[in-house]
Parts: sequence; structure tokens; C-alpha cells
Amino acid sequence: MSKYKFKFEPILKVKEILEKRTKEEISRIYLEIDELKKQKEIVIQERKKILTQMTEHLSKVSDYQSMKMYDSHLEEEIIFIENKISDCFKRLEKKQKELVERKKEVKAFETLKENDEANFLVEERRDELKTLNEIAIRNFDGDKL
Repeated sequence: MSKYKFKFEPILKVKEILEKRTKEEISRIYLEIDELKKQKEIVIQERKKILTQMTEHLSKVSDYQSMKMYDSHLEEEIIFIENKISDCFKRLEKKQKELVERKKEVKAFETLKENDEANFLVEERRDELKTLNEIAIRNFDGDKL
């Protein structure tokens, strides 16, 4: 009885590795999005603090102007972070589509492997039956003599 060996096993392994890498890239993008959301929240909190200081404390015009400039800077930073988050979601969508394709490729090769192995087993069983028939015929011919 011979051992089954799938002729496209190296290709299947490469496809599985590529699928795994794509999953890891998706995970990294999710982590990046989470980190950006945390940064955005920190900047929003800082902006609220500045706005509170501006409204609660009547200060000099120069202090008010510098707070206003800082507030504008924080607002720009929030917009910048939101743009980065948006870019991350675009990359995420692209990677998810890529992952679907990778999964299809792996599934196709796995199905091919299953079918090939089933055919191998059928052929092996057929060879075994042929050998058993030959032995039975020899034994039968030997009994006749």
C-alpha cells in the first residue's frame, strides 16, 4: 500500500501562508484604527479642556488668542486623525477583499486535494482487488490440477 502525496501540496502551503499573512495585516490595521481612535479621543478631551478654560476664565486678550490658536491646532489635528482613520478603513476593506480571494484559493486547492485523495484511494482499492483476484485465480487453478 503506497502513501498518498498531493502533487500541489507546496502550492497549497503557499496559499495558506498568504492567507495567514493577510489575516495578520487585517489585525494590524484594526490595531492601528484603535490607536488612532484613542489619539483622537485624547485630542478631543484636550480641546474640551481648552474651550472650558476659554469660557470660564476671563483672561487677557493675548491669552485668549493663544488659546484660540491652540484650539484651532487641535481641531486640525482631529481632522488629520480622522483622515488617517478613513485611510485605514479603506486599506481594511481592500485587505478583507483580498482575504476573501485567498480563502477561495485555499478552498479550491483543499477541494482538489480531497478529490485527488479520494481518486487515489479508489485506484489503490482497485489495484488491491485486482491482486486479490489474481491470487484467487492462481489458487483456483492450483486446486484444479
